[in-house]
Amino acid sequence: MDWLMLPLGMIIATVALFFGLGGGVLWMPVLLSVTNLRPDEALLCTIVIQTFGQFSATVSNSRAGLIHWSLVIMMAAVSLPGVLIGVFISFLLNPIYIKLFLGLVIFFIAYAFMRGDDFFVQGSDQPDMQIARRRGRPIAATASLLTGFLGVGVGDWLVPFFNMRCGLAMTRSVATCIALMLLLSVTAVTAQLLLGRAVQWQVALPAIIGVLLGAQLGSRLLQRVPETSFKELFVLMLVFVATHVTFNAL
Repeated sequence: MDWLMLPLGMIIATVALFFGLGGGVLWMPVLLSVTNLRPDEALLCTIVIQTFGQFSATVSNSRAGLIHWSLVIMMAAVSLPGVLIGVFISFLLNPIYIKLFLGLVIFFIAYAFMRGDDFFVQGSDQPDMQIARRRGRPIAATASLLTGFLGVGVGDWLVPFFNMRCGLAMTRSVATCIALMLLLSVTAVTAQLLLGRAVQWQVALPAIIGVLLGAQLGSRLLQRVPETSFKELFVLMLVFVATHVTFNAL
């Protein structure tokens, strides 16, 4: 067992919860940097690790009545084919492209953090389904392809869209995206296993334990650390990680 993954899991889960990110944007670079996993093995481990956290959160959110299931079904209709295409791409291309495209995507996310504002609307319990259908499905389809190919969660793109464009309350936007991400993660893991990849449990299991523990720390960090200061450090970290991953792929 690689028990270094346990404290790293706690840190990544804490940061992801603080910013509302999918953990894949952090897990992939970490696994590629501190383990001997190939990019394709790291991809499967990343999705497996996230699946456990997403399942736990979905059960809690469902009991609390926070998930908008009609919206999940609408987005799943275009996201499930997208995630399967992403998985197939990860098999067809040389694994080095996983690292290259991952670095580019992280650069884009860092840019979005620097450029984006922190404004969210209060929202309501019901989203504008017409806007979600017309403008949200292309976002979901594209983001789900990145899930299958890079392990990056669709919540990074859909949470602000559901809230600011569709008028869905922030808590319901997050809960709905987590449920959608769970469906996509299970689909991606199943497809990869059927196509012959194996989970490296010596890495994944300690990381899963760390993720479950770290989820409790993120909410407390949010109350204690000024978001603006933490955001600047986080953007710098993303730029460093993206540079490291990209140049290692060249």
